[in-house]
Amino acid sequence: MPRPTPSLGPAHTPKQQFGQELRYLREKAGFTAEQLARAVTRDRRTITSAEEGRDVPSEAIVYELERILHGDGLLLSYYEAVVMAKRREKLHMDEVHNGVSPDASNDDASQFLDETVPDGTIVLPGQRFEKTWTIRNVGSVPWIKRRLSRMGIAAGPGLITTPAHLEIPTTRPGEEVTLTVPCIAHVVQGTSIASFKMTDGHKRLYFPYSRYTIGLAVQVTVVERLNRDAR
Repeated sequence: MPRPTPSLGPAHTPKQQFGQELRYLREKAGFTAEQLARAVTRDRRTITSAEEGRDVPSEAIVYELERILHGDGLLLSYYEAVVMAKRREKLHMDEVHNGVSPDASNDDASQFLDETVPDGTIVLPGQRFEKTWTIRNVGSVPWIKRRLSRMGIAAGPGLITTPAHLEIPTTRPGEEVTLTVPCIAHVVQGTSIASFKMTDGHKRLYFPYSRYTIGLAVQVTVVERLNRDAR
């Protein structure tokens, strides 16, 4: 019987975060590192070096891992954070959105109705939770083939981790839709906000910032368990 994997401690870099999420998903799915490596036609070191935060597999392998382990897009978000960190090191620039969708219309409008996990909710470092929003299409334009996209990168030691996007079901004028995003709290104590906006498949906005500045947001505050219990 394989020995249990030792704790790697807090993850402070995008690579370490990717590695811890990979190990969590692997153990949840019941794979050993060797079994998972065989499933993606690589050797065991591909998995162990990734889990230890030393290296990250190729994009094709990450997508295969996401599929096999049913990562809900979170593993891909951690991978994106690694890629963006490398890009910023080379280009010294931040990610920007891709502008306004050519299908954007002034006759399009949305109304916020309800949410779970209210702003300021206290959570533990790395705690998993789901955030939902219920919104109504109050315009005259049907929402077809749209996405709710995270603004900026979707993972980082001080950021709430989420999928980069989720599909929005077709929503006709007057209809309501509830959107659910799986989240992992940041590991650094303090407050973090993840903002989402409605986009097309190329991450172009349907509602420019001049109309809906923030969009839909999840905001939680991380507090260590010791501090929460010392009351």
